[in-house]
Amino acid sequence: MNENLIIGILVGMTGSVLLSVGKGVQKMKVDVLKKGSAMLSPAHRRDFGIWLLGVAMTASASIFYSFSLKFTDKSSIVSSLSGIGLVGLLIFAWLVLKERVGLQELLGAAMVIIGTGLIGYFNQSLAQAQRYNLPQFLWLAGAAVAIFAALSLTAVKFPRVHGFVFGLIAGACIGIAMILADMALVWSSGSIIGQFKGPYVYFAILCSACALTVTQVAFFKATAVVVVPTVNSFTILTPLLFEYFTFNVLLAPLQYAGVALIIAGVITLSTSPKQIFKS
Repeated sequence: MNENLIIGILVGMTGSVLLSVGKGVQKMKVDVLKKGSAMLSPAHRRDFGIWLLGVAMTASASIFYSFSLKFTDKSSIVSSLSGIGLVGLLIFAWLVLKERVGLQELLGAAMVIIGTGLIGYFNQSLAQAQRYNLPQFLWLAGAAVAIFAALSLTAVKFPRVHGFVFGLIAGACIGIAMILADMALVWSSGSIIGQFKGPYVYFAILCSACALTVTQVAFFKATAVVVVPTVNSFTILTPLLFEYFTFNVLLAPLQYAGVALIIAGVITLSTSPKQIFKS
């Protein structure tokens, strides 16, 4: 692995940990939003403040992801780091909540770490500079919106799939935001500041805001054990699809094996009986 890729992975891992731990913090206090304006009262102000801290953590993750994309040449590499965030959430549960870590948690963490290692180690740098196909991205994004609408109606009719459906939409929105952020950097020739002169970064921010909102909707009627693995899995899977059509990029076979291992690890971690995942 070259130096830039190592830096990109480390920065992306930091963003992933902030995102997952932030979601865990939000889930612990999401019910305070049901209080309406009363959440600002002294009785609920502390819980609301903790929820806001979770929001701030997830929002700050986008900054780290943006820098991570700058040092890597594939959106899918950055999105695949989402599994590391759950390992960070597990450490948070162990250190802060004083929960014991068992064999299942260690196995899930090992699968995520090994999968991430496969993706990084077998990465092959692109032969030429990134170029995106805007029409391809637009029709795929339009198809995604239509699917989201149909799935939302399904969730309304069948409440049992509420957590999965809105977790899927939230994860897909995060994945699309990563693709847009990558397009913004390509448009600005890699300039972090210059990307704000174009439209893509603002659509990425909009997608991230939608993901945050939809995640809260998912948490209202479903447990984290359903929502968290769904969000993380589709955060990983969505850029793989969009990257192929938008940037015409494919990963190496062993990298796809790494992706599968990460998703298996995400599911293993998220189905743990630990309270941080179940609450």
